[in-house]
Amino acid sequence: MVRKKMTTTKIDNVYWYKMNGKKKFAYRYKYYDRQGVRREKTKQGFDSIEKAERALIELKATILDGNVSFVENDNLTVNQLNEIYVEANKTNWKPTTERNHNYVMRQYISDSIGHIKIKNVNNIVVQKDLIDPLIMKGFKEGTIMSIFRRMNAIFTFAIKNEILDRKKFSSPNLSRATESIKRNALSIDEITNVLETARTKYKITHYACLSLLFLTGMRVGELRALQWETDIDFENNIIHINKTKDRYGSRTPKTKNSYRKFPMNENIKSILLDYREWYDEIMETYKFRNPDGYVFITYAGEPIGERYLKRIIDLICDREKITHFTPHYLRHTFVTIQLSNKIPVSTVAALVGDTPETIYKVYAHSFEKDEVHASNLMDEIINLSSFEESEEIKKR
Repeated sequence: MVRKKMTTTKIDNVYWYKMNGKKKFAYRYKYYDRQGVRREKTKQGFDSIEKAERALIELKATILDGNVSFVENDNLTVNQLNEIYVEANKTNWKPTTERNHNYVMRQYISDSIGHIKIKNVNNIVVQKDLIDPLIMKGFKEGTIMSIFRRMNAIFTFAIKNEILDRKKFSSPNLSRATESIKRNALSIDEITNVLETARTKYKITHYACLSLLFLTGMRVGELRALQWETDIDFENNIIHINKTKDRYGSRTPKTKNSYRKFPMNENIKSILLDYREWYDEIMETYKFRNPDGYVFITYAGEPIGERYLKRIIDLICDREKITHFTPHYLRHTFVTIQLSNKIPVSTVAALVGDTPETIYKVYAHSFEKDEVHASNLMDEIINLSSFEESEEIKKR
């Protein structure tokens, strides 16, 4: 490429040149970086000498203010910033956090705005190149905001670490996006119907899993991670919740709040005792398929998979003409019932593992009477019978 011929102007460090027959302006400015090394910063393409001079003044002010790092990172792209962000945080992240972050970046952000310099990312760029294409693809509000927050976190990191002086964008316009489906709580009649249907027409694992999710507000990953030997304490009527399980295996929870002990009420204990009898019979034949002793297994003796419950719920809803719901509805239902019966918010939060740090410290090591009452409340609201395997199921 032919180097442009720069001609000096009346302003120091500002030059003019010809491009496609038009007069353009540029600046060249020499400075010392944080290590005392002499460097030069240049920028071209200004339409007037005034614009070039204004940009040069801003550059000098930035350097005089001691913000040399802003100048050095002037050409950093979104993808390059993300690499710095991941490298700085990955030692403190859970494996799933890093995987989820990389997935969102790779799928939605890198190709759309990853090549753009971070100093040029503004509201127009974010809306036009990132948000609007997601809206056109039918992404719902909640999903789009989740993607946006991921990108926003990278820029917040850049400001905090003096890579960037400020963000030039705010919250996106989602007026044309599809409204997110709100997670609802099931009514007592609905949950009674679901559990009674599962008890009398489906398999014991289906019934036990759905019942435990409803009676404890547990997350699906936490339910899948339960092990008989370490987590189910029939003697003290406690369920220990201290891990979760996803497609990559069992791991510690993401936050401290998720470590908790859940007091078994009579329904929970009865269901688990009945289930244990069935489990022991299955394990006589299939013990080798569940060497870690996970509580919930299939009829083939294998630990239930990540999408097991969703498939079962979809099947029950389709067959029985029940309004569709997800496993998380059961957690939401548990919380709603507790709060509607005036159980303290801090108690409910402690039971479901969503407490702030201060609440966690209060409730992590012992049960307050409110927590036991909150668990026993479920016995008063719904009475669950023992599992009955139908003749139809026995034949399958």
